[in-house]
Amino acid sequence: MKITSITAHLMGIPGPGGHSPARNWVFVRVETDEGLVGLGEATTEYHELAVMAMVEGHLAELLIGQDPTRINHIWQQMQRFFWWRNGVVVASAASGIDQALWDILGKATGQPVYRLLGGAVRDRVRLYARGDLGLPTQGEEMQTALEEGFDAFKFGPGRYVEPYDDEQQVDVALAVAREVREAGGPDIDLMIDCGGIFSLQAAHRLTDGLREVGMLFVEEPVNMDTPRGLVSLRRAFPDMRIAAGERNMTRWGFREWFEQEAVDVVQPDISHAGGISELMRIAACAEVYNVTVAPHNPYGPVALAAAAHAAIAMPNFLILEHCRHRPWLDDVQVTGPSIANGSITLDDTPGLGVELDWDCVRAHPYQALKLRTFHDRDNALPLI
Repeated sequence: MKITSITAHLMGIPGPGGHSPARNWVFVRVETDEGLVGLGEATTEYHELAVMAMVEGHLAELLIGQDPTRINHIWQQMQRFFWWRNGVVVASAASGIDQALWDILGKATGQPVYRLLGGAVRDRVRLYARGDLGLPTQGEEMQTALEEGFDAFKFGPGRYVEPYDDEQQVDVALAVAREVREAGGPDIDLMIDCGGIFSLQAAHRLTDGLREVGMLFVEEPVNMDTPRGLVSLRRAFPDMRIAAGERNMTRWGFREWFEQEAVDVVQPDISHAGGISELMRIAACAEVYNVTVAPHNPYGPVALAAAAHAAIAMPNFLILEHCRHRPWLDDVQVTGPSIANGSITLDDTPGLGVELDWDCVRAHPYQALKLRTFHDRDNALPLI
């Protein structure tokens, strides 16, 4: 069997209420001379056009004519054959192709991907919901998630203070946390995604204040350029799980974070970190340090399915992020994994078990995303 075509397809997804764009899903399609087609997802937040060009203009030229079932051999080529390694563009493009190759291997062998990864180590993949529905408050988002069967919920630090002041933002974030806890009750697992916007001093006050709320983990509380801030925070708060890693690529990008004991929970993204192959290798590295894995996954249906196949076969998996982009997540899927009661169950469908409605993809063209910007009272950019 040989690869005959590798293409990337963008689908623009509006935000809550159909307003400003929220995402551009980047679907990767790998076709073969035996008629098998594999799907992957290389969605990024920004750089989507560059990822598409990398898939079609560079990696496709390298891989067409090769055997798609030699996944590790192809992964090594994508990693090592280009002089400039890593970076979100090449890593995301390679991640999408890697997922598609596993999809092809599953279809060729008649097996679901998780079985090819060694088989399930759990019966279901636990998901957490986010405040994605555009409701007036995070408390209402929390209540809706509960009604839909989720028992875990992640929220952000609240509306950003303008001009930006991270000490004031701590007060906003703590107010949101208390609101969500009250709405969810004592048994729901809560997480906060800080997006790396707090100084170490502000992050200390935030983390201390979150103790009374009760958190499953605190995500990216400080600048993510190095692990130093996380190391300090984790040592100061041994009773609070610290999570990070969505912006790291490949196992080499995570090595320092493990060696310095910077995190309790690591968050590699299957669409950025190197695909299914590398996500499993990163998880194996994490297991050595007794670090659990909560994959970053705020993207589309193929990434969700690929992450679920990896998670169900991963011994140190904790929980999986799920972005409920409605109605587009449902509309674009012809088939997909079953989601019920806040979790995914996988059946024996060969490959990843996802097929897309390509007319739906084409009906939603690319839209440039608005940049996230911060300015302090002097109109300077804070170090976040």
